[in-house]
Amino acid sequence: MNASIKLLLIVREPVTRAISDYTQLRSHAATATLPQQQTLSSTSPLSKSFEDLAILPNGTVNEAYRPLAISQYHVHVHRWLEVFPREQLLVVNGDQLIDDPVSQLRRIEDFLGIEPRIGSNNFYFNETKGFYCLRNETGDKCLRETKGRKHPRVDPV
Repeated sequence: MNASIKLLLIVREPVTRAISDYTQLRSHAATATLPQQQTLSSTSPLSKSFEDLAILPNGTVNEAYRPLAISQYHVHVHRWLEVFPREQLLVVNGDQLIDDPVSQLRRIEDFLGIEPRIGSNNFYFNETKGFYCLRNETGDKCLRETKGRKHPRVDPV
């Protein structure tokens, strides 16, 4: 492996990221084709609320639940920093990337030491999706229908 490799870590607010993952998993399960006689039981993880999956009966956080496990950035970053110097890791705020992609992509270009090529002319805001979409010489590209879906309300307590 190249010891001088540069790493990009795109993070979101961890709870929002976990809820987004939960929502995506449920959405995929709802659209999966099941044999007609097969239905989701009330004990299926896909039929449970985020709270039921994220909080154990004793009130502690279920760190083994995958959407929470991969949202524990500190665990992963700690491991990577044992191998790579901090200067080779750029942490990008994924929420800012959604709201202002140009500024974050310019940070990435600078970090990678590449010529700046991305500008506001490369994006347009899609009112329907509520996201910025890519515009280039091959046409406009936007996130798939599976992105930007509404998240369930989660009890803050």
